[in-house]
Amino acid sequence: MYRALVSWSWVRPWAIVFGLFLAGCATQLAPQYDKAVVDGLSAAGTETMTLMAAASQGTDKATFSAREAQYNTLIGKLDALAIEAGARPMPKNRITDLVNKLLEKRGAQPLEDDDDVPPSVHAIKRIAATVTKMRDTDRKQGVTAVEVQAFKGQCGVYFDQALTYENFLQR
Repeated sequence: MYRALVSWSWVRPWAIVFGLFLAGCATQLAPQYDKAVVDGLSAAGTETMTLMAAASQGTDKATFSAREAQYNTLIGKLDALAIEAGARPMPKNRITDLVNKLLEKRGAQPLEDDDDVPPSVHAIKRIAATVTKMRDTDRKQGVTAVEVQAFKGQCGVYFDQALTYENFLQR
């Protein structure tokens, strides 16, 4: 009994030191917050919604050439933004679960979970794919007001996901 108490009294200080050491460690759970990515997302969101508003009554393929440069510029910006957001190191974590809980509380679609790429990159790529699909449809046949609403809704979901994740990193 005395031997057990002696050994425990020796272990206790080391356990406390080890516990304090672990408490002092700052574990990075997500990539670093990058204001440039958030600003780029905000600007791209404004440009996307401006394009959607301009096409909200529907378009005709005969007038596509007037919108083509706007589509291409926006798609290029989104692709560049996805590269910029994805270039940050991504540590292994469960931060996506926390962000998905926030999105679910707001009734939004959850993020994709891939430990190698920040979830915002997936969302940005989906926005670019959606705008690309809208551009290609507009070029081929024009888009109806209903189609524009569908493209706008899909872009809105993905912008919400990307901005929620990126703003969460600021905490």
